[in-house]
Amino acid sequence: MFFTTKVVFFAWEKYHILAIVILSFLIAFQLVMIQYILNNMKKTFGNLEFDHKNDVGFDNLYDELKHRFSSSYWYYLLVAGVIVPFIIIKVLDILGEGVAFYIVEPTVWSFLLDIYDIVIRYLMLFLLAIILWIIFNIAWMINKIGKDPYRHTIKLDILCVDKIGGLKPLRDLILKTDTFYFVCITLAIIFYVSPFSILSYESYFLILLLIVGVGFFIIGIRTIQKFLKGRIEEEINKINERYQRHHQRLMDRDLEENHKDKKEELDVESTLLETFYKERERALLLYRNARGYDSITIIEFVCTVILPLVAFLRNFYTSIKFLF
Repeated sequence: MFFTTKVVFFAWEKYHILAIVILSFLIAFQLVMIQYILNNMKKTFGNLEFDHKNDVGFDNLYDELKHRFSSSYWYYLLVAGVIVPFIIIKVLDILGEGVAFYIVEPTVWSFLLDIYDIVIRYLMLFLLAIILWIIFNIAWMINKIGKDPYRHTIKLDILCVDKIGGLKPLRDLILKTDTFYFVCITLAIIFYVSPFSILSYESYFLILLLIVGVGFFIIGIRTIQKFLKGRIEEEINKINERYQRHHQRLMDRDLEENHKDKKEELDVESTLLETFYKERERALLLYRNARGYDSITIIEFVCTVILPLVAFLRNFYTSIKFLF
């Protein structure tokens, strides 16, 4: 509002009011959510139970994450990948007779308003890039625990009520992070609404970032599913080994001449074989049902994905209505 008293060209219209309100809320929302996601991520991975018989555990995993999070060159590439396209779009817009406050009204206040506008816009994009970087690191962490040496050290309860071996907090972390990310994308799309143009290149690029978030969700869920199925396979193999060993023992007893005198032993072996068979069938059923998600998860995910798409279509409809 301060610049409206200094820059005549800065009209206080409803589109400007909407953009300022949305951008202000979005930046505040991003700052809060970044801290929340980081805290939730550390808590979720920290609550995983490790087999302390091995030398690896959460501390090792967290040290790897901290090193990757703060030192990886991929971070700078990601930030550049998010911000540079918007810079290119802005430059092309100005070169194509786009509007800048200083061009229309060459005063110090107009120049400061342009600088302020640039800083605020790219701060929002920088925070969006940080959230995307956190998403990538969550995906990296989940993929890491699904491989050696962590794959065999994390304790799973394949009979857990959540039907994913007690990994529901991991799935919730993926879903919550994606939800916050999609809300940011939605608000950013609404911010870039232009009543003067049907095509908003910024909105199209944000839809591309939305697809990246969808990919993260799919990869995360599939990694949990693969991890869970791998552990169930190990349990099935153990049951098979024990079944084969007792089956061979039963056959050996049956071939002995005095096997009738060992009826009690034979009954015990038969009972064990029947138990192993039932356990194997139960484990196979768990394996077939180990999806890594449930209907509630899918419904919540679809609802969050729809938000930015609705915002994009609304912008498109608003632009057409304004122009025609």
